[in-house]
Amino acid sequence: MEILDQEIMTLIRNRTRVVLIVVTISALLFAGCTTPDAVSKFCASAATTLASAKPVFADMKASCMRAADSREAIGAFTAAADDKKNPTMVDAVASCNDIGKQGDGAAAAAAILSDYFSAINALASFGTAKAGTDAGALATKTGAALGANSAAQTAIGSIVGDLASFLTSAYQLKKLEGDLTRVSKNISDVSDGLVKVIQNNYLDQLLADEEQKTAVRYREFYRSDFSPEAKVMLDDRWRADEAAIQAKRASAQSLISALQALSKGFANLASNAHSLKAADLPGLLGPYVAQIQALIPQIQKAF
Repeated sequence: MEILDQEIMTLIRNRTRVVLIVVTISALLFAGCTTPDAVSKFCASAATTLASAKPVFADMKASCMRAADSREAIGAFTAAADDKKNPTMVDAVASCNDIGKQGDGAAAAAAILSDYFSAINALASFGTAKAGTDAGALATKTGAALGANSAAQTAIGSIVGDLASFLTSAYQLKKLEGDLTRVSKNISDVSDGLVKVIQNNYLDQLLADEEQKTAVRYREFYRSDFSPEAKVMLDDRWRADEAAIQAKRASAQSLISALQALSKGFANLASNAHSLKAADLPGLLGPYVAQIQALIPQIQKAF
């Protein structure tokens, strides 16, 4: 019995020592300049932003289909089976399916980056990190959005490698400290790639095309001999459709601002981590956290 008691006490002392080591290492992260709370808030805000991006990217295909549907003859009431017999609609659906792959690729990139922030959060707070197991599968989709040979796609490969290291516990706290510059560049490259998809593909092309074709549809339908009531009803419908498009545009712009803020915030952390004192870090990351958290409801507003 005495031997058992001694073994139990030894086990307790060893576990206590491990906990103290983890806490001590966490406190010394980035040459003693960070606090887990400051890093946690920033990483959590970044992860929420990236999760909020999914409906925006999903709307890429939906916007394409809405624009295609707007060219259907009014009153035709065509079913999906009829569309498959219409060469114009067959081509439109095929084009929208390709755009859907771009949206899926962008959503996959955002999900990988979200896992990355979550893993960094855990690493900074506890000294170890766990990551999702599907990063490799998601990475096979990202090239459709980011470009196969782009800096963003290269960064995705690096991030997936880091996440795999997190899983095997080969990536330790001190390695993160040494890799901050590389980590920051990866985050910046992927964020920039996602911003380009949102701006160039979604805002400048898809929503602009949908808005233009929706307006054309209303102009084609309108007749000067409509009753005043019919004119008001038609105008109300147009204003509602236009407002929906503008709301999606505003949400996408908010997502761009949030992505730029999280990229800039982490770059600022990487460039200052070795020189700041612990008390300075909340002041460094706090403005970015406040900006991102204010933008998240705006991103979600239209969706």
